[in-house]
Amino acid sequence: MEQTMNFRGIVEDIIRKMGEAKEPGQTLGTTRADVKLIGQQYQEAKVGKFTLACDEPLPVGGTDKAPTPLEFFTAAIGFCENVMFTRHATLLNLQFDSLETLVRGHWDRRGQYGIGGAEPSFKDMTIETKVTTKDSVEKVVEVTRRTHKGCPMHATIVKAMKVTDTLFVNGTEIPL
Repeated sequence: MEQTMNFRGIVEDIIRKMGEAKEPGQTLGTTRADVKLIGQQYQEAKVGKFTLACDEPLPVGGTDKAPTPLEFFTAAIGFCENVMFTRHATLLNLQFDSLETLVRGHWDRRGQYGIGGAEPSFKDMTIETKVTTKDSVEKVVEVTRRTHKGCPMHATIVKAMKVTDTLFVNGTEIPL
């Protein structure tokens, strides 16, 4: 994946500034989403300068016009993992042709309504990282390990549920 010439400098600058921070508030990240219900299940969120739509499928009362909240949740994990992979790949001079992160989670839908004492939380999550590269497998493994450790989404979900991480390099599964 081709990166702009100054991407490494951007990443190094972020790390330098965080390392120089003297006050805890200087390194505290904050995200915000202002969400408004528009229809029965259809809603929109203002996130920075963007508007995101969210809905539910027809069988559960939605209009099926946008991803569900849980689809956004799993996508956010994949987005965050890809951002961190790219940053760590840059720092370790890993060149790659493609990166794909597949995120799958399981939860008991009965928990949404307190049926049978079921909990609505996710029970487990699988994160599958697929990379194509001409660089060494060892370098990809190191970047992947740093990615999982440094990704705020990954760091959060491993505290809440069983997470299984898998890595495929050039189509071959590689132990982490």
